[in-house]
Amino acid sequence: MLKFDIQNKIATLIIDRPAVHNAINDTMMTLLEKAHAEIANNDVRVIILSGAGEKTFCAGGDIRYFATLNTAEACQEMSLRMQKILDGFYRGKIPVIAAVNGSAFGGGCEILSACHIRIAANHARFSFRQAPNGIITGWGGGRRLFRQIGQGQALRLLLSGEGIDANTARDIGLIESVTSSEQLMPETIALAEKIAANPPEAVQAFLALAEKSDATLTAELANFETGRFTTLWLGDCFQTFLKQFLEK
Repeated sequence: MLKFDIQNKIATLIIDRPAVHNAINDTMMTLLEKAHAEIANNDVRVIILSGAGEKTFCAGGDIRYFATLNTAEACQEMSLRMQKILDGFYRGKIPVIAAVNGSAFGGGCEILSACHIRIAANHARFSFRQAPNGIITGWGGGRRLFRQIGQGQALRLLLSGEGIDANTARDIGLIESVTSSEQLMPETIALAEKIAANPPEAVQAFLALAEKSDATLTAELANFETGRFTTLWLGDCFQTFLKQFLEK
């Protein structure tokens, strides 16, 4: 379910669950954790993250898996676990490029926010669907988004849940560039090769500089986001959404 390969010091991770729009469940988290460990044991200079197929990059959490998390403890454990996985990308020493093969919804957009550079196919669409479902971001995407695209644009996306196309996402800084489906991986690999060819000490220094400029993303803010996510998870609105989804 996770295609994982290392070639020429570039690790490629492809979330491969097209039947459920590449949604994340417990098994996928385990596979991502194992990939992190494997990358740490190899001379990897760049990570490419993508999804299988051309329809969806990632639709966020697998709702059927989410429906099994019916206590505050289980919800918080899942939230913190996925935050740790994404922080491994975002705050690690290896640049991560997202090759956005299709649309990203909810947690899929949170995953994108944990990548350093994002290149999208021109048919991709983006939507933070948390608010319409009675929840907030639980994987750290909310606090990252405020820094990345500014408060006004971030609040518009987060509060409305509206979808935007790839060109609009590029214009507001949610992604960096747009290309065709055919050119997505070639362009991503070409950029990864340029980065991988540079001295890793310099690349890591720039990543460290970027992290220091991100100083407002404090532990206190992370705790607030996780706590509110857990509270809303158990609220009537989100639980109603889960029930209605499972009854379809």
